[in-house]
Amino acid sequence: MSAAVTTSAVQETGHAPLRAPHLLADLRPEDVLDDPFVHFTRSKIVAPEVYAALEADFPSLEMILNGRSAGNNQAVRMTVKQVLNDRRISPLWREFFEYHTSGEYWRDVVRLFGDRFRRAFPDLEERMGRRYEDWRVVPRGFAGEADLHLDCQFVMNTPVTEVGSVKTAHVDLCDKIFSALFYFRQDGDDTPGSDFEIYRWRRRPRFIKHRAMDRDVERVKIVKYEANAYACFLNSEQAVHGVSPRGITKIPRRYINFIAELPLKAFEPRQLSGLQKLWYRSDVKAASQDERY
Repeated sequence: MSAAVTTSAVQETGHAPLRAPHLLADLRPEDVLDDPFVHFTRSKIVAPEVYAALEADFPSLEMILNGRSAGNNQAVRMTVKQVLNDRRISPLWREFFEYHTSGEYWRDVVRLFGDRFRRAFPDLEERMGRRYEDWRVVPRGFAGEADLHLDCQFVMNTPVTEVGSVKTAHVDLCDKIFSALFYFRQDGDDTPGSDFEIYRWRRRPRFIKHRAMDRDVERVKIVKYEANAYACFLNSEQAVHGVSPRGITKIPRRYINFIAELPLKAFEPRQLSGLQKLWYRSDVKAASQDERY
């Protein structure tokens, strides 16, 4: 992992050098909401001058693709390992990525969400052999003894040639305990859709892999896809979320993705029963052909 970035290397505003923001540092546990699942959202999560500096150096789609091809409305990523080893990425961004994959960042997550983790996963600390506060953290892709791997990713959803959602109602993979999004919508992007949608179960949870059927959930909150907006949540079978369909556009959807990944499953999403799979066979067939879930 690269050495910490010094303030002299960070982009200046004409006054003091800018430092990368610590997105959760000023929050309190009471700022976190529990309904319909554990989450926190905020517009204008960082100061305008810091956001402007980060936005100015957000990598291009060509840099993230790095010679790869991509289809319609497809998520393409640049991981923390790639970022910290790529000197084309600005020092401010590398400082941001380094902090948000560190033990210090994880301790802020636990300060805010620790009691909620314990309620959602009452045996997880025992299974891991350590309290959440004491977990050994390593950035994903790097070597080292770890109880938890953190990733921070540049993500773009590629231009849209056919209206649709990049991901419908689902929960994240069950080895992910915590996830977050930080939006970087471009100026002039007036494409409808691409909002983060939060759902509540209408019934006892049931899944096709990690995907929820529309008939089983109701949308209760929308986090607009807009510049400098942020959302984070505790991942569990309650945490059903998705992205609203995006209209046809040549402009990519841009955001930072934050992941906390365990070496084991934190929960097991209940699957449809055999009879239900027959009854909803069209849903099952569609989900089985979709690798996004």
